[in-house]
Amino acid sequence: MNSEFVFVYNANTDVINAMVDYAHKVFKPSTYKCDLCALTHHNLGQRSAWKKFKENSCSNFSFWYIRQFEKAYSERYEYPVVLKIVENGFELLLSRSEIAKLKSVEQLINKLEIITRK
Repeated sequence: MNSEFVFVYNANTDVINAMVDYAHKVFKPSTYKCDLCALTHHNLGQRSAWKKFKENSCSNFSFWYIRQFEKAYSERYEYPVVLKIVENGFELLLSRSEIAKLKSVEQLINKLEIITRK
């Protein structure tokens, strides 16, 4: 059975939040609050390495924004996080602080490849 991983971005989907996030990414990236978003996306969409990694992986991935995730699962974390779906809920794989230490999408991918082999 393939593993299932859940990525929860430190963002929400409403228009105002999306515009504020975009402005942070463009004009002052150091103030952008979602390190996971910054790793996986640039201003025009997904980074090509990230897209290729997802397409070639044997694992299943789902991607959530805070409000969607908390409504669906009644769980709360310090976002962003990467979780693995396990029998009784979730296993925390990458915490907010661990994601913040990653400097590139390639580092994220390397970390996930190690994790997904387990």
